[in-house]
Amino acid sequence: MNDWPSTTGILRFFGLSYSTPNQDAMRRGRLVTAACHLIAAGDSLGEGWEQRHIECHPYLDAYREFRRQHRFRLIESEGEYLCESLRFVSHPDQVGELDNIGLVDLELKSGGMPPWCQLQTAGQVIAMGYPAMKRFALQLKNDGTFQLFPHTDFRDLDRFRALVDAYWTVQEFRNGDPVSYQ
Repeated sequence: MNDWPSTTGILRFFGLSYSTPNQDAMRRGRLVTAACHLIAAGDSLGEGWEQRHIECHPYLDAYREFRRQHRFRLIESEGEYLCESLRFVSHPDQVGELDNIGLVDLELKSGGMPPWCQLQTAGQVIAMGYPAMKRFALQLKNDGTFQLFPHTDFRDLDRFRALVDAYWTVQEFRNGDPVSYQ
């Protein structure tokens, strides 16, 4: 196992991601994301799951509505990608085919839409080795609706690469020995 940072770990390191995350929201987000993976795969959530997790209902309704309105075919969920050239790891929420767009990286957010999400999806497609892949964030709202955000700013890829490079520079010089030139 390596000690490389994750995509969100890099964003958190620079104060761009949640520095003190809301534990209840994180738990709900993990439940919603896992349930969305099962829904997209056509699998059951399990006997009584939705009754035990009523706090997830509006977000799952939003995901189901997204799937009704858009043709999304899940190819993979939560795959692990190691970007050896930049030394970070990423776990994209969902990779699949969307409408007539083709292959996409789909980041699920249950709750607010953080402005740094476009950097997160940039890191994900870099790690997957498909920097030209279309990137989207899907905001699932607590009123059962959703909003799809395309991440089209090509500068996001360079911005994320710069953050990774800066992260490793800080690690090297924060804990390293001084360089002697003789």
